Amino acid sequence: MAPPFAQETKSVLLPPRSRKVFRFGSTEKKHLVVGTALVTSAGISFFLGATFSLPGLILATILFSTGFILHELAHKYVAQGYGLWAEFRLNLTGVLLTALSVFSPLKFIAPGAVVISGPADQNKMGRTALAGPVVNVVITTVLLAVIPALGKGSWLFDAVLAGASINSFLAVFNLIPVSIFDGHKVYIWNRRLWAALFAISLATTVYTTFILHPV
Repeated sequence: MAPPFAQETKSVLLPPRSRKVFRFGSTEKKHLVVGTALVTSAGISFFLGATFSLPGLILATILFSTGFILHELAHKYVAQGYGLWAEFRLNLTGVLLTALSVFSPLKFIAPGAVVISGPADQNKMGRTALAGPVVNVVITTVLLAVIPALGKGSWLFDAVLAGASINSFLAVFNLIPVSIFDGHKVYIWNRRLWAALFAISLATTVYTTFILHPV
C-alpha cells in the first residue's frame, strides 16, 4: 500500500489577484521546490526497501512525486480559473513530518497545500477540491492502460504499477469526507459525484495493491 498523503485546499483571507491561470509568485516557487524535494526524498526512501533496479527506483520515484505535484497544481489551476488567489505554501508541521518520513518506515507526506482566497461559493470550492483527486485518478488510469503492454515481473512493470498504486491511494485518501481533506468539500458540494469518484479510487487502490501485487 502506498504511504498516506494529506493534501488540503484551504481558504484564507488574502488579497485577490489576477485571473491569469498558473500565475506563480516568487515565494510560491521556492515553496514548491522545497516541497517537491521533500516528497522526492521520501519517495526514494520508501522504494529503497523494494526490489527495484536503479531505473525502476528512478521511475517509481518520479511517478510518486508527480502525483503530489500535479495534485496541487490541479487545485491551483481550477481556483485561478475562477479568478481566485491560489498559491502553494509549505506548512511547518507538514515539512517536519515529511522530513522525518525520509528516515522513518512510517510515511506521512504533506509538506504543504494550496492556499486559496477570494469570493468562492460551495460550487467553486467543490470543483477546486475535486481537481486534485481527479488528476490522480487520471494518472492511475493511464498507467493501468499501459501495464498490459509491459512484461509482468520486469522493472518497468513494477515501477509503473507502484506509481498506479500510489496515485490511486492518494485519490482515495484525499476523498475521505472529513474537514481536513478535499473529500469534505466535494461531499458537501455533490454527494453523487463524490461517491462515484471515491468508489473508483477505492476499487483501483484494491486492484493495484492486492490483485496486481505491486512490489
